[in-house]
Amino acid sequence: MPPTETDEMLMQRVAAGRLTELAPLYARYKGPLLGFLLNRGSLDRATAEDLLHTVFERIITYRTSWGAGQTFRSWVYTIARNVHHDHCRLAGRMPLAEAYDFGALPLEEEDTPTDCRGALAALPDHYRVVVELAWQRNMKYAEIARVLDTTEANIKVRMHRACKRLRANYHSANKS
Repeated sequence: MPPTETDEMLMQRVAAGRLTELAPLYARYKGPLLGFLLNRGSLDRATAEDLLHTVFERIITYRTSWGAGQTFRSWVYTIARNVHHDHCRLAGRMPLAEAYDFGALPLEEEDTPTDCRGALAALPDHYRVVVELAWQRNMKYAEIARVLDTTEANIKVRMHRACKRLRANYHSANKS
């Protein structure tokens, strides 16, 4: 693949029926999407991997609904969010955002201090997902808003509140 090919160029070819063009997109997104799914709640790794494959099945199934004006990254994270939501709904255990047990964050750099991970894990999901997409996945607020189906202003408010809680969580963990 030439270095100038973007995700969107590859997805255009996938949408046109050249399904072999999905391989580089899978290679590029499987790790970040797996981490995203694992961070959504109490999924074990095997279930998260199954959901990851469901994400790529949906990409193939709905490839013609992808529009050239969209970014592939926001589209695929929206699909991943919907796959997780469908899984939880069908399993009859759609958890409340405050009820998640996050544990250690997977697929993170090992040099991240433990108390930083704890401070992040202690955030409610609606704040933690915004922080994760912005800081770990390098998404812009507008893109996060599309993924979470809300407004950019709402994302900015969530990020501000998440940062305040992160700071408080971190300081309270270090006082002990």
